[in-house]
Amino acid sequence: MNQPVDYHNDQMLPLEAIAERAYATIASTFPVCAFSDEFYFFPQVVQEDKNWQAWDDFSTQTVAATADLLREAERDLSKLVTEELPVDGQVDAGLLLQLLRTLREQLIEVGPHRSQPSFHLTVLAAGLAEPLAWSARVAGAPAFLRRAADCLDEVPGVFLALGSEMLHDMQRWIGSLQASGFDTGEMSSALLVFRDAMQKVNVIESPLLPEQVLERLVSEHIGSGMSTDSIEPLLQEELIVMEDVMAQEAARLAPGRTWIEAEQLIPFVEATGNDLLALYRRELEVIETHCRQQGLVPVGATAAAPLAIALVPDCLAAIRASDAYAATPGFPPRGGVFFVMEQARVRPAKQGRSLEYRMTAAHEAWPGHHLLDACRWQLDRPLRRPVELPLFYEGWACLAEEMMARTGYFDGPWDRFLLAKRRAERAARGLIDCGLQSGRMTVVQAQELLLRVGYSSEVAGSVVPKYLLRPGYQVCYTLGLQQGLALLDRFGAHDLGLFARTLLSQGEIGFARLEKVFPAALQRSQV
Repeated sequence: MNQPVDYHNDQMLPLEAIAERAYATIASTFPVCAFSDEFYFFPQVVQEDKNWQAWDDFSTQTVAATADLLREAERDLSKLVTEELPVDGQVDAGLLLQLLRTLREQLIEVGPHRSQPSFHLTVLAAGLAEPLAWSARVAGAPAFLRRAADCLDEVPGVFLALGSEMLHDMQRWIGSLQASGFDTGEMSSALLVFRDAMQKVNVIESPLLPEQVLERLVSEHIGSGMSTDSIEPLLQEELIVMEDVMAQEAARLAPGRTWIEAEQLIPFVEATGNDLLALYRRELEVIETHCRQQGLVPVGATAAAPLAIALVPDCLAAIRASDAYAATPGFPPRGGVFFVMEQARVRPAKQGRSLEYRMTAAHEAWPGHHLLDACRWQLDRPLRRPVELPLFYEGWACLAEEMMARTGYFDGPWDRFLLAKRRAERAARGLIDCGLQSGRMTVVQAQELLLRVGYSSEVAGSVVPKYLLRPGYQVCYTLGLQQGLALLDRFGAHDLGLFARTLLSQGEIGFARLEKVFPAALQRSQV
């Protein structure tokens, strides 16, 4: 068992010391979840003198002990959140309090490690994807899987089915490695033990959280500050407005066709493998130059943060549904990897990308996730470096696409159509998230909504159950964009570059906190 750092101290600790000890506890107990950015309710913490053979410990005893330490840190932080602190100190104390409370409530009240076999398999995939110490990781994996098997309690049938599907993918991947001569240790037998444990769990029908837990998750853990009832009308309005934009653009670009028919006319680039990577690489070079010319990038922000591009490796295939960025944590910034799916979701007879790949590049890399992560990891305030708030993280990346349109980068014939389509899809996914989690929408209705925004029936049938695994996350895109646009219109209407640089200099503190600090921060940025 990984031992949590001893947090106990009779004296109230200064803010930075509380953060340092809490982060150390999290990193030592959950080294994979804390290192990866795949688990949104964990801060992304780098463990000093890392033991690569150690894996996360979600045993009942360790989770309870960790929760007690986090609760103690929350008590100390609550004493610090006073008007006597300077504004930045109040922001940091409130941010850390939200972060630690979210993690504790996720571990105790939400408990994906108790109900989702795929949660443990995702941890396994993320840990094995770390390239630095394969042998050590493989050596420690069987013990992790045995502990994981003991964690499973009451498992909803839909989660058991998704876990079985993912387990099959993992077994197939490990088998291919063995056939190629890789040392996989006892991985095959350990996966069989986990499979046997899955077959013995107590299967329940409903995957839904208690209403009060769901509302707190959406409002506080995700960071929306809103109830599901108040969120749904905003998502509905966004969907309708974006559908109107697509219809208008389709009438202009392809008279007489519906927007779904018009979509098939968007220019398509056939490319696979290295050619596909080269396509993205050329786009990223051009878009980075544009971002710098427009003043969106803080001086020196990415000098030590390289952006690698790679096809999704086999070990991550089971947890990647689309192109995605993964930051490598560490100070000074270490950059990250833009993972590209070789399969195309549209035009299944061809492999490649429609012009939408340019928006994906903006969202995932420049000036989206990659730039945001590079900037947070170079912050002068260590407390803020590990923080990723889901609504802010996805909201900034969606805002990045809009900023590229406002600065003239996305001004091609199909760009307005594509930007509206992406926003419509995200609004639909948010509605499905709220609807499924609250029990107000059936799986069939959810699939029909995805068909309405252009998903194929095969993809819709595959992805809808997976939205249940991460309650609240799909609302982050639309709500985050709306909050970001409101902040931009208020503080950045006359100088978008200054707005972006100022925002990126604050870290991921959330849009509500940014409103409080932005006037003073803008003045400092202008000096």
